[in-house]
Amino acid sequence: MRSSYIENDFGEVLKQNIITWRPVTLVELGVLDGYSAIHIAKGLKEAQELYGIATHVDAYDLFDDYAYKHGNQAEVQARIDEAGLAKYVNLQKGNAYEVYTNYSDKSIDFLHVDISNTGDTVKKVMELWHPKMRVRGLIFFEGGSEERDNIEWMTKYNMPSIKKEINSNPILNEYYIYGTYFKYPALTMCLRRWGGRYDD
Repeated sequence: MRSSYIENDFGEVLKQNIITWRPVTLVELGVLDGYSAIHIAKGLKEAQELYGIATHVDAYDLFDDYAYKHGNQAEVQARIDEAGLAKYVNLQKGNAYEVYTNYSDKSIDFLHVDISNTGDTVKKVMELWHPKMRVRGLIFFEGGSEERDNIEWMTKYNMPSIKKEINSNPILNEYYIYGTYFKYPALTMCLRRWGGRYDD
């Protein structure tokens, strides 16, 4: 299974945050071979066993419609099924910049974003998905370190820095508390705090 998260066990970070925060409405944008979706599902399974919370993650990917490195939907579904986690993952083909319309405002507790992230990804996701986030909701972005900003394809194509966008993004800075796990490939956690122009 391919995932830059494997080296430093970031799947366990996602899993433990789910067990701790007990989200009910969860979305993943970018699936590849299913590594993070499976760990999110394991967290949901354990949360159900511990707290009786029965829910699932909506996991979206372009799969074969993505021109670059991508997974196969049927193969990912087979991995999920083999792990006994099918009821915890709703695997779907979908565009990260379109499927936000499937959710009402202030409805999402957990959002994981891993779609060949760049600074532009962070900017677009915050513009489209921030209204969907509940107070105390969590957003996880793959990336956020200088090392991740300087990987080969980011420098080759002069992609905007994830770290700089996170540190300067007006939505993140008004509504979120955030921090970054700096081990490669880095993982930035953003907690939707109370306060801001549109909070009741």
